[in-house]
Amino acid sequence: MWLWHRNEPQLDEIGYGKDQSGRPVAVSAKRHTLVMGLTGSGKGSISAGWIVSQLPFILDGQVRLYYIDLKNGMEAGMLNQSLIYRQAWTLEEAVNLLHGFDEEARKRQDKYRGQVREVTPDMEPRMLLIIDEAAELMSTTTENKKLSAEAVGTLESVLRRGRSAGCVVLALTQDPRVNSFPLRPRFPQRMALRLNDESEARMALGDIAVEHGAAPWLIPANRPGSCWFSDLDTGDVQFFHARYVPDGELRNLGNTAAGA
Repeated sequence: MWLWHRNEPQLDEIGYGKDQSGRPVAVSAKRHTLVMGLTGSGKGSISAGWIVSQLPFILDGQVRLYYIDLKNGMEAGMLNQSLIYRQAWTLEEAVNLLHGFDEEARKRQDKYRGQVREVTPDMEPRMLLIIDEAAELMSTTTENKKLSAEAVGTLESVLRRGRSAGCVVLALTQDPRVNSFPLRPRFPQRMALRLNDESEARMALGDIAVEHGAAPWLIPANRPGSCWFSDLDTGDVQFFHARYVPDGELRNLGNTAAGA
């Protein structure tokens, strides 16, 4: 069993403990990350762990948390809203948030063009966008198709700007298929919790990760939080167990922010 260990939080890394070889699992907090897993597999542990790791920097203003939760805010609603810089619980709200996010990123690029290659938190707060149920951006209803196309197009613009503008996206979804979430290729860091089969694992993590031993379809249903991490740029693959963050702890994070 590989447990999460409490370490000093790092601005540029998300610590998820150690893998089965004893190596630290340090996910870059500066690069887009896509998390995939079936219902009940522990995606909430991944997003909560990210927030816990970044909490000191959210509180001191180095990180701004934007949150799109298309389950009508059921996951993000556990947090004290003082932690969230801007939120969206519906597709229409998500489109508006994404436009504002993209515009801020564009302004930063205009401001710092020719001065630096990357906007860092000592210059402007890092813009962290968490998208829960990201596949819900792809609405199939007739009345929402236009909104969905607008959301996906704007999110793609955000993803292209990336670290040069000081923004990062953590997206979570149940379905690894490209037709469910077409922007999957824009995410160089991938996490796969329990999936249905090997084909889904290859979609989620890439062929190299599976050939190096990643097998999320073999994770038992009674092991939520067990996760394979794949860095597509380096080819590195690690298996770890994300700590479950209880509802009470999430609420207390909000209380800390509110000065309780």
